[in-house]
Amino acid sequence: MRSKFLLGAIVLTTALIMIAGCERKVVVESKESAELGSCFTCHGDEGLLLQAQGEWKNSIHASGNNIDYTNRGGGSDCTKCHDHQGFLEYLATGSVSAPYSSVSAIHCFTCHAPHERGNLTLRTVAPVALKNGDIFDHGNANFCVNCHQARQSVEQIVDSLVLTTNRWGPHHSQQGDMLNGSNCFEIDGYDYDKTSHHANLIDDACAGCHMGASQAHDGYKIGGHSFNMLYVSEETGDISNLASGVCGQAGCHPGATNYDIDSAQTHVHEWIEELHTLLVDAGVLNASTGLPNVPRGGTLLIPDRNVAGALWNYLQVEGDRSFGVHNFAYIRDLLQSSIDYLESLQGSPVGKPRALTAPIASH
Repeated sequence: MRSKFLLGAIVLTTALIMIAGCERKVVVESKESAELGSCFTCHGDEGLLLQAQGEWKNSIHASGNNIDYTNRGGGSDCTKCHDHQGFLEYLATGSVSAPYSSVSAIHCFTCHAPHERGNLTLRTVAPVALKNGDIFDHGNANFCVNCHQARQSVEQIVDSLVLTTNRWGPHHSQQGDMLNGSNCFEIDGYDYDKTSHHANLIDDACAGCHMGASQAHDGYKIGGHSFNMLYVSEETGDISNLASGVCGQAGCHPGATNYDIDSAQTHVHEWIEELHTLLVDAGVLNASTGLPNVPRGGTLLIPDRNVAGALWNYLQVEGDRSFGVHNFAYIRDLLQSSIDYLESLQGSPVGKPRALTAPIASH
């Protein structure tokens, strides 16, 4: 027993000496080693994390509005994309076990696992199946589209003409569908064109544009991990990465001064407003909420699947929020065919999508 006691005392004394002797100097000297040297790339005084964190704080991912409701109802639809724990669990298992004891925003370790993988690569860049079965495969952008896609397939719901909830539709932030030019409602008899260069010619699609030209000197407001293409401020004026970012560097729009190139966004805004009015007049869209016009505790009957498809297209284009940038020709044709069909119900002749008053630039 005495020998065991002495052995324990020796081990404890040695451990205390080692802890007392563990100075910063030892770590600094070890910085030269391959194992610890890489840590300072991120964790040093000039490390990558400082800039990335500064950019992230200006992102929608970091905002309180983005995480306030992640445990609501414990369902997977919200939690798998609005909560760090929910996303990782969904990525690993395909389901979530919310509610969680705490709620955390999407942050560094949601996308990266440097302490497990030994690098800053994304957790996965595997191609993603959209809800209609089409495959989205654009490099690092694949990671984004795990969440940035419609939560339903258009073909699954356009024949469900009795709505019991105003949450019918694609949901929000379905940029993956629009970049792919898929999972929208195409009315029979119309031709639908696509402008896919932003997905196919720009490396990593979403990431190639939204993370381009991080502006540390502008307070981390655009590019990088802010993912912002434009920062609007009364104090500093609008900050954009149009010219210094991928748009200018790719040689596509070197002379552009804003994102309304060839008035494309102006046209899209006009068509969205026109379709909004027609859908409200048809009684299927709530003018104030911009959601399906389902009364509380009641139901909404949609006249036919083309009207349901026009409502879906409106919600898709609104939720995409690029107002033409992601896939201008497709967005144009979706809106105009939907407008034409709704006008036909009012006695106007059904026509093919109208020509632009300003030409679209070709690349």
